[in-house]
Amino acid sequence: MAKQSLNIGTVANDNTGDTLRSGGDKINDNFDELYTAIGNGATLGISVSNPAVGQVLSYNGSSFTPSNFNALTSALDVSGNSIISSSNGDVTIVPNGTGDVRITTGSQTTIFDGTTGNISVGSTISYKNEYTALGNAPSAASTPGYFFTVDGDDNPYVNMNITSGGIGDSRVKLLTEYSGIDALSDVDITTTAPTTDQVLKWNGTNFVPADDVAGAGQSNTFATISSDSGSTSANTVSDTLTIAGGTNITTAVVGDTVTVNFSGTLTTTVSALTDTDVTGITQGDSLYWNGTNWVVTRSPMTWWELGADGANHFTINGPGFSAATSDPTLYVMRGMTYAFDNSSNGGSHPFRIQSSQGLSGTAYTTGQSGSGTNVLYWTVPMDAPQTLYYQCTIHALMNGTINVIV
Repeated sequence: MAKQSLNIGTVANDNTGDTLRSGGDKINDNFDELYTAIGNGATLGISVSNPAVGQVLSYNGSSFTPSNFNALTSALDVSGNSIISSSNGDVTIVPNGTGDVRITTGSQTTIFDGTTGNISVGSTISYKNEYTALGNAPSAASTPGYFFTVDGDDNPYVNMNITSGGIGDSRVKLLTEYSGIDALSDVDITTTAPTTDQVLKWNGTNFVPADDVAGAGQSNTFATISSDSGSTSANTVSDTLTIAGGTNITTAVVGDTVTVNFSGTLTTTVSALTDTDVTGITQGDSLYWNGTNWVVTRSPMTWWELGADGANHFTINGPGFSAATSDPTLYVMRGMTYAFDNSSNGGSHPFRIQSSQGLSGTAYTTGQSGSGTNVLYWTVPMDAPQTLYYQCTIHALMNGTINVIV
């Protein structure tokens, strides 16, 4: 409602102003609007009793009362102004509990961690820790870990607690590429300056300049020698390295040359090899690997690996097969040797060559050695039948045909 004004007329009692009732009504309406706006319609919601300098009116949930301004309800925009304390007072930012203080400018945020006390800076820090004199820097006890430099001093410093020698809190000088070796506490090149070709030697207290000739004739010619079965190190100036021969090996030293000789007998025949059995070998025989040794065979050998597909089929793989094949027809040549390796099946599926089919078929054993439960070797006789059969002697379905060709 807009403010209503009483019409008081032009002059007194000229009958042009508001009536008493009309004027009172306007007054009530104005007060009702005020009481509604700043109260509950009947009671004002503003109390200005006992205000203090700098306080503002703040709503406490039921009315506006004088109070300190200590809580923001939205982000504070200083609009180019500064936050300044009076009377040289501090400006303190105190998050609640372990809350962090975050300062963000552009894309970088610096965090003052309220839990650990660490400061995390998103980019780099530029600062100046240089003092005009060493004594002007903070003491080591009050600021341990503090790094600083001194104007005119080529060495930086760090405050730290030195446990060696019980030194304790100290301003420690750090070495740089511009430092001299004399800056080390156990090196003394000041008392006696070094000369050309001298080295640093321990005198019991410090490393000091000295000639390198003392003890040069006592140096050893080897430090550590390692071998397949051990190693040795030179531990005295008179230590000697011995080059000894082993089994069938002899050594000799002439001047500066060490010669290692083989004094045994070289293996010059196949029969002398430890993994070869050539017993009974005759002209035209071949060697084949039986899984343990090289042994003699009378003719070229074909080795087939046997497996099983349940109790229904033998599977055969090896020369002539691109993959394990169930109950294939086999073709063998007279005079050739064939190995049927049934070791993976063993006694579960014994392998037998027969002249007739079925579990009760007649076994054909001519030219065979070995075992049908391990490796069966068969040199096909020249008079072998043209058709033979192989059979598992336990399972009727595991069988196949063998065709004997020229």
